[in-house]
Amino acid sequence: MAARPDPRRIDVLASIGSARITSQIENPALVQSTLEELVASDGLIGARAAYADGQDIVVGKIGGDDDAVTASAPFGSGQNGTSEPLGTLTLYGPAKPAGSQSLLLTLLIVLGILACLLFVCLAFFALLNRSVLRPLDEMAQELKETETSRHDHSIRFSENTQNHMTGPLREIAALLETKGCSLCNSDPVSDQQHHHLARTVAIAQMGYAILDIEKKRFISCDPAFAGLLDREVDDVLNSESIETLRSDLVLDFDETESAARREAIILGKSVDETYRIIRHSGEIRYIRVLMNPVSRPGQDPQIVELVGQDVTEQRLAELRANQADRISTIGNLTGGVAHDFNNLLAIISGNIELAALAHAPKERLEYIDNALTAVARGAALTQQLLAFARNQPLSPKIIGAKKLVTDMLPAIRAALGPKIQIVEPDGPENWMINADAAKLETCLMNIVGNAADAMPQGGTLTISLSNRDIDSFQARQMPGSEPGEYVCIELADTGTGMSRAVAAKAFDPFFTTKNVGKGTGMGLSMVLGFAQQSGGFTSLHTVQGRGTAVRIFLPRANSTVVPDTSDAMATEAPSDLLKGCHVLLIEDEDQLRLLYATKLESFGCKVTQASTGEKTLELARTMDPPDIILSDIILPGAMNGIDTADALVKYFPDATVIFISGFSQNAAVHNGMLAMGRMLLQKPFTRAKLAATLFDAISQRTTHGNLPEGPND
Repeated sequence: MAARPDPRRIDVLASIGSARITSQIENPALVQSTLEELVASDGLIGARAAYADGQDIVVGKIGGDDDAVTASAPFGSGQNGTSEPLGTLTLYGPAKPAGSQSLLLTLLIVLGILACLLFVCLAFFALLNRSVLRPLDEMAQELKETETSRHDHSIRFSENTQNHMTGPLREIAALLETKGCSLCNSDPVSDQQHHHLARTVAIAQMGYAILDIEKKRFISCDPAFAGLLDREVDDVLNSESIETLRSDLVLDFDETESAARREAIILGKSVDETYRIIRHSGEIRYIRVLMNPVSRPGQDPQIVELVGQDVTEQRLAELRANQADRISTIGNLTGGVAHDFNNLLAIISGNIELAALAHAPKERLEYIDNALTAVARGAALTQQLLAFARNQPLSPKIIGAKKLVTDMLPAIRAALGPKIQIVEPDGPENWMINADAAKLETCLMNIVGNAADAMPQGGTLTISLSNRDIDSFQARQMPGSEPGEYVCIELADTGTGMSRAVAAKAFDPFFTTKNVGKGTGMGLSMVLGFAQQSGGFTSLHTVQGRGTAVRIFLPRANSTVVPDTSDAMATEAPSDLLKGCHVLLIEDEDQLRLLYATKLESFGCKVTQASTGEKTLELARTMDPPDIILSDIILPGAMNGIDTADALVKYFPDATVIFISGFSQNAAVHNGMLAMGRMLLQKPFTRAKLAATLFDAISQRTTHGNLPEGPND
């Protein structure tokens, strides 16, 4: 039989057990284990945990002994400062031992201490709940109930919460109220701006889409963009690839330009293009598309944002304006040509008539010289017209711009006069250029002449040279330019300058503000045509009353080797070299053919004449091989001068070809440039010029004939 325990010890164990059960109330297994531990203590025979709901957990013996010593203690939890027991723990001992009063007193003291601690904890929790937790809960609930579209909803607290809320929470609530008022006041403006933006996009007929450049498919498209393509949104998004849409929509598509656009986009550059598309109805529209690549850190762009706009009306207006300007330019050109050539024809015909009436040889020669001078003026005017039309024959070579300008300085000083100072170009040598030096000098002298007329009282002409690397953005700012490397030659004067109206027509042919007889108005138009034919462009910068600057941009040459011109051929041809030279003359104009043949025979040449390419080929089968083929480019029939010369090569491979032309077409001489191995004699030409050209041709033929034979000869 168990020893009889001290009742005070049982009371202490009951208090300790109730505290442990209170913390384990939710787990009956732990409660069972706690009771077993208590029963295992000295002098206990049983333990019982009686729940308020009638559930009991019993360990050991709890009945049958009226002398048994018992001790009970409530277990439960405290809420809101009150204690509501959930059950009672009862411990059973065999009997009350002697001296149990002291043990009971000790147990009561411990229970009192525990009760005080529990009360303090409950009080602290109640304070925390009232001052912090409850306000936070109400704040969170109010924010959850606030609609996202409303910014005028204020946070409301109960009166009790407002009285007991802590200071920091009051500040947070006040800040939230302030922010809400700010949003409430600013949002109507934001809505208004959003409405205006939407209206602007709708009025401008702009659409938005996103293109995956890797998959070549649209991944997003709004109805406006699909409408620009005359398609539904699903049609655009479900299309297999962008090529499918392009083949059905885009007219005049250029694969080379497309590759250049793709390369620019991969480099992260925006592209602005206008496409001509055909709708289902057959209507043609112009759609401008701005393509903006979306860059990713360290990677190439994968998607491109597209903004499209219908610019048909603007483009048609531009085309009408350009056509009107073109008609106006043609009118001015026709009128100027007719005026100048009528004057020249009058001078020529008048002097020929006077020469026929003259009796003295000296007087007759004077009239003939006057007529020839007028012919030379007409030839110069023709050259200017060809330069403007970008069809003049050019003989480009690698030259240094600084050396050319430096060599021209004496002529420039003479043209400007003593009142005008020259600021020479400084700095190192610039890039080399590939251009016709003689034509470039003529262009520069035209600009110098205009500068001299603009500074009648004197001034300064500044000549500058610079290397310019024009990118795509800069090219869009300079009409007529393309990205690339250029050498810029700038001539800036301090003269009278031009008004905007005059500057807009400065490059038009026959437009001039000078007095009658002071200029033809072809100077700057010739400069423009030469620059464009050479692969460059020009620009004009002027301020009325301050001066004018004309810039010529010529492309950088790929080679830096300057050809040696020290062995240039003489202009006068020794007559002995031309004697016995066989010339095949091809000219369809009877009078010109007779005139040319007479000049050739005066040099001692043997001349075989033909009027068309077909007749020339008939003669070629039986005639002696010519030394020179002298042919007009424009011939009647199916064969022009180029075709005829090509066909004669198999008959006369050693003959040198000289073309005669008053207008050299691009197809004839490779976009205005002389083809390799062939020469050009520009109409009209003098007898001396014909002799010099024949001498050059014979010299070239002699030089090539002296070359050593190759392995295949």
